[in-house]
Amino acid sequence: MFYGSLGERLGREVEIDPIVGNNTIAGLRHVLADLFPAASSELLQRSRACVADTIVGDDQELAGTESVEFFPPLSGG
Repeated sequence: MFYGSLGERLGREVEIDPIVGNNTIAGLRHVLADLFPAASSELLQRSRACVADTIVGDDQELAGTESVEFFPPLSGG
């Protein structure tokens, strides 16, 4: 799932097959960047990933069945 500007550009949700070989957030980021090259910078460098309501690092392993949410940088006042 995508939120903020990512959701506006890519749509709210996309479903992909489990990643073979590199089943981490980093691997998922690269798969998504290949699918959406116009958003690759935001997907690879600036967004945060969340699994089960917890912000996770790029080394987080994925089983392939969970929902992953990506949030762009946020600011506000």
